[in-house]
Amino acid sequence: MSKGMREKLVMIQGEYELAGTMTLPETEARNRVPAILILPGTGGSDRDGNRGGLDMNIYKELAEYLTCLGFATLRFDKRGSFESKGDVWKRGMWDLVDDAVACLRFLKQQPAVDSEQVIILGHSEGAILGPAAYAKEPVAGMMLLGGGAMCLRDVMVWQRRQAYDALERAGGFKGWLVRKLNVAVKSEKKVEKFEKKVTETNKDYIRLMGKKFPAKWMREHYDYDAGIDMARVECPVLLAIGDKDAQAPLISLERAAELAQGEAELHVIPNMTHILKRWDDQFDAAGMIKIYKQQAQQPLQQELLDVLEQWLAKHFKQEKPAQQAN
Repeated sequence: MSKGMREKLVMIQGEYELAGTMTLPETEARNRVPAILILPGTGGSDRDGNRGGLDMNIYKELAEYLTCLGFATLRFDKRGSFESKGDVWKRGMWDLVDDAVACLRFLKQQPAVDSEQVIILGHSEGAILGPAAYAKEPVAGMMLLGGGAMCLRDVMVWQRRQAYDALERAGGFKGWLVRKLNVAVKSEKKVEKFEKKVTETNKDYIRLMGKKFPAKWMREHYDYDAGIDMARVECPVLLAIGDKDAQAPLISLERAAELAQGEAELHVIPNMTHILKRWDDQFDAAGMIKIYKQQAQQPLQQELLDVLEQWLAKHFKQEKPAQQAN
């Protein structure tokens, strides 16, 4: 951890107790500081952004960087995961929104935090949840990375199209076989059958090939259009996406920028993937996980960090702590 900041473990009281980590700049001893809540993406990653042996530390690195700029941050384990209480299989999208609201209220109550300068930073799914949380607990600013104002159902259609296109472009026997077997059409029929099963049940989860799947979470996402709440956002909004992001369509961020009532900026970061790290080679959506594993130990894309710093300096007052290396 960089000097000029401190880290502390906290427990946030919502419907269930959530375990989190706050980072605070040394300047909080003199003045109240602005604070940023980090809302993570989908899946089973912990508060640092690590999951299943894939240690990317996306949110830990973001937190430390932002704190070096003079901002407090809060990141947390999602309900039912790691050190947070609750049942992960009963967790729906609106439960995640309620937990985000609980975290925002927690931040605003901290003695070291300027309650008038609390900001949401949402990544991936967190970018969809950010406007929903704002509707319940307004904030002073919003940063949406790799996600925007689009229903998750439409995002997933786009994601599958990227994967199908990558497979169909493959050369040699593999590409020929994919085209010959009409993989995309057959896969979409399976998806249609699966979605029917999810949307027609009222169960919290279903079993898919013997494994649990969070049906409640998907149903609630499918019924939600982030654009509705985005159109009510009156604070400044920063939107950023990499030009090699195969998990979020640029159009979702463009729509968010158009709908936002506050001042909105949209940045497309060259050679950045969905995990906010640099990739100079061609990005193959079909080999996405392999690429992420290669990127895991890389630092966050510097151009993104520069964009965050410039936007925060434009809209929020903060005193930087002493900048010293680890």
